[in-house]
Amino acid sequence: MKCIEQLDEVHVDEKWFFLCRDGERCTLVSDEEEPPKRHVKHKSHIGKVMFMCALAKPRRIGNRWWDGKIGIWPIGKEKLAQRDSVNRAAGTVEWEPENVDQAKCKCLLINDVVPAIATKWPNFEADVTTAHIQQDGAKAHFAPMDQDFYQEMDQLGLQDKIRLCTQPANSPDLNINDLGFFASLQSRCHCACPRNELELITMVKQSFEDCSINKLNRLWITLQSVLNEIILNNGDNQFPIPHMNEDKLEKEDRLPRVLDVSANL
Repeated sequence: MKCIEQLDEVHVDEKWFFLCRDGERCTLVSDEEEPPKRHVKHKSHIGKVMFMCALAKPRRIGNRWWDGKIGIWPIGKEKLAQRDSVNRAAGTVEWEPENVDQAKCKCLLINDVVPAIATKWPNFEADVTTAHIQQDGAKAHFAPMDQDFYQEMDQLGLQDKIRLCTQPANSPDLNINDLGFFASLQSRCHCACPRNELELITMVKQSFEDCSINKLNRLWITLQSVLNEIILNNGDNQFPIPHMNEDKLEKEDRLPRVLDVSANL
């Protein structure tokens, strides 16, 4: 017996990305290179931006591959600085974060995620598959059967094409973003040393676009191995992430699209 291929899932989650980490070290390649200078009053003052990210499983469509990248959106807005300061002149464009509550999450899903799914999903209009948007159980997220959300889907004519679901509680490893994608993006941004929030947004978006299909493919295979481990542990989340040596399997063209369900199950 094999796991389902999960081609109808879109995993959505939010993540804070930071300009730098507390106690971060830099390696200089020569004595002439200057280390990046960053000074803040306290580690709580380190610049950061929250992003919402949506990913589906990569798949082959005819003679080409679709990468499954639905999109990534910073949560906030640009504004102009009102006064001069030692850090910037008046009129400089700055980033202003916004509070993330149920109303904001609903706005992001309806105005950003759903249109991106309709635009980027292969053969969305003709496909009979219903796209299931999976979110976690955070307080800022709303219930899967929220009437306002489905009224909006009904007005857009997507009532049979989009469904909302919540992943099991205390199970972050069941979301592709938390399983490894966010960590990969954060490490790429730290290599580039952004100086402000706007540079950070640009770098995160670029890292999102540059992430390879192979990396995403391996994450979805890891997710299926996690599902096996959860069942083997009777639903508990206290288990190590299985390591299948996906890189080697991929080089040998032996990486499966779908894992077998463990015989012990």
